[in-house]
Amino acid sequence: MQSDKGERLLKAHQIDDPLSSMLVIDNNQLYKQSDAVLFIATNLGFPFSLAKVFKLLPKGFRDRMYDWVGRHRYHFFGKQTQCKLLTERQKQHFL
Repeated sequence: MQSDKGERLLKAHQIDDPLSSMLVIDNNQLYKQSDAVLFIATNLGFPFSLAKVFKLLPKGFRDRMYDWVGRHRYHFFGKQTQCKLLTERQKQHFL
């Protein structure tokens, strides 16, 4: 988000607060909140791609669930004191 390309993409998609939600931009298409999670899961392959079944639920409901999980994420996933370092292969997926 802090790179020149990242800043251009945020401006082009009129994103004022990029840290308020998960964002994915693919082929100039913006995905936010639950749509971003489902986009990522679908593209990770099996078994994560099974999450696409949640697209059948109304977006408003999915986004409320996304917000709820976000508020309780430390309870579910724990809290880390350090950020994980990405491998070279993982770095290819980020700006």
